Amino acid sequence: MTQTEVIVVAKETITPACWQLTLAAPGLSARLMPGQFLLLRCADRFTCYLRRPIFPAPVGPDHLTLLLQPDPDPGLAWLLTRQPGDRLDVIGPLGSGFPLPDKTRNLLLVSDAQNIAPLLGQMHRAITTGVAVTLALGASRAADLYPVSSLPAEVEFQVATRDGSLGHRGVITDLLPNLLAWADLVGAVGSTNLYHALQDQADKARFGVVSGFMYGLINQPYLACGVGACLSCAITAPTGLKLTCVDGPVFDITQLDL
Repeated sequence: MTQTEVIVVAKETITPACWQLTLAAPGLSARLMPGQFLLLRCADRFTCYLRRPIFPAPVGPDHLTLLLQPDPDPGLAWLLTRQPGDRLDVIGPLGSGFPLPDKTRNLLLVSDAQNIAPLLGQMHRAITTGVAVTLALGASRAADLYPVSSLPAEVEFQVATRDGSLGHRGVITDLLPNLLAWADLVGAVGSTNLYHALQDQADKARFGVVSGFMYGLINQPYLACGVGACLSCAITAPTGLKLTCVDGPVFDITQLDL
């Protein structure tokens, strides 16, 4: 864990309510696993307010990408106003990220959330090692989805929208049975409902789920210290309390008390 500065080198509009920052982060990008987080100082100079957790995706050895949506939190609202050339003070990488065992052949990435940057990082990581990747996204409407045009050609894209404007009309969990039967590793970012559905449907599609098959990111807003000292990010698990900033934020879904 180190404190360092990263530089905003690009800012792009991805959807009407989503922007992507590209950050120059030599050295840091190579050390950050998809799913790990950084603690960002949301000010141009020293402030007494807490740092905010952000979940960028490593892209190559020198750059990170970060997806941003409008947020009522003043710190994250400040981040949304950053422009190319601005410097950001960060601490990290922190926590544990998504694993990618050597034996993996078919990787399923699933989300019903907008901030899928950790999955994009895992997607690029898997492609470079020859793993087949399917990205399954769900949203209320097509305009809320990460654009398929921004995905590598090697990735199979499955989508569900509630209004039927793109892909399957319904929710992303409708598509899970066939996808779970195909995959030998699953990574997810989303709601507790998504994690419940993954566990329930994997039980049916695979006649039981073993540890090490499904991993989910717990996106806690209270990752204050990053070292397990403040206990504000504690969650319950069958084996007792877990600290999201140290034991996670990526957890084996089968080992969570959902």
